[in-house]
This record gives sequence, structure tokens and C-alpha cells, in this order.
Amino acid sequence: MAKMYGKGKTAIESEEQQRRRWQIELEFVQCLSNPNYLNFLAQRGFFKDQSFINYLKYLQYWKEPDYAKYLMYPMCLYFLDLLQYEHFRREIVNSQCCKFIDDQAILQWQHYTRKRIKLIENVTAAQQQQQQQQQQANGVEAATGGEAAAATPNVNGAAATADCQQTATALQPVQAQAGNPQQQQQQINGLSTGANIKLELN
Repeated sequence: MAKMYGKGKTAIESEEQQRRRWQIELEFVQCLSNPNYLNFLAQRGFFKDQSFINYLKYLQYWKEPDYAKYLMYPMCLYFLDLLQYEHFRREIVNSQCCKFIDDQAILQWQHYTRKRIKLIENVTAAQQQQQQQQQQANGVEAATGGEAAAATPNVNGAAATADCQQTATALQPVQAQAGNPQQQQQQINGLSTGANIKLELN
């Protein structure tokens, strides 16, 4: 918990003093989100004081996540960065410049929620459209694969039928040739029987 009380603390500070200093620095940093307050500081010459400029550099530790989570107005960190530049410190003393920044900040606050919701809706719509396109692509691939699989058995069946026909055609001469010796033997037997009959008659 000691880290919560800010950086740059000295050993002579008590825990209560560290806590109080942390609260003061937290309040001051968040005041920097108000351009009118910056104009007030510039007109009174605070931004010309080198010790005050060094203090602004020291306050940059609030940009770390461990400290930034306590800020209610995170825009103050943006102005804290701008205050590190001499040109901004010199221009913020101008009331017209201050008014312009203030108007822009008010417009940001007024339209932030609407713009935020619109951005979220756009991202969600883009994600849904991408998912639909992916599902359609997967459906087309599945349908194409099914048609190819259905066409493959027909081709295989036709090839098998052609092979069977070729095999049957090739076996026919062999069967015919295999039957010829039997017919010849029967013819020979028939001739022998006829000759014997003729001999007996004589």
C-alpha cells in the first residue's frame, strides 16, 4: 500500500503525511482537465516557474496503471502531457485558445457516449458479417464435397461394369475352345460305333 501514496516521498514523511500528499496530488492532477484552470495558472505565471514545471514532470507517474485507475477524469493525463511542451504553456495564457479547447472538450463529453456506442455497433456488425461469410463459405465447400463424393461411386460402378463385360467377352472363346474336344470325342465315338455296326452286318 505504500506505493499508493505517490513517488518521491522522503523518509521523514509519516504514513498519514504520505496519504495526504497522495490525495492532494490526485486532486491537482484531475484539475488539469479543466482548460480554464490551466488558463488561470498561465495568467499568474506558474508556467514560467521552473520549479513548477519540474513538479509537472514529477506528476507524470499518474500515467502508470497503478495510479491512473484512481482518476475520475482521465482527460487530465492528456493535458498533463501537453503541459510538458513550452509552446502549449505559452499559448494557454490566451483566453481565445482556452475557450477553443474548452469547447472541444465539452463537445467530446457530450458526444462521447453516442460515438462510443456507434463504434461498438460497427465493430459488432463487422464481426457478424464476417461470421456469416465464413459460414456461407463452409456451406459451399461442404456441398461441393458432397457432390464430388456422390459422383465418385457412379464412375467406379461404370468402370466395374465395363471390366465385367470385358472379362465375360474374353472368357467366351476360352469356353468355346474348351467345349470343342468333347464334341470331337463324341464325333469320334459316333464314327467308331457306326463302323462296328457295318462290320457286324458284313
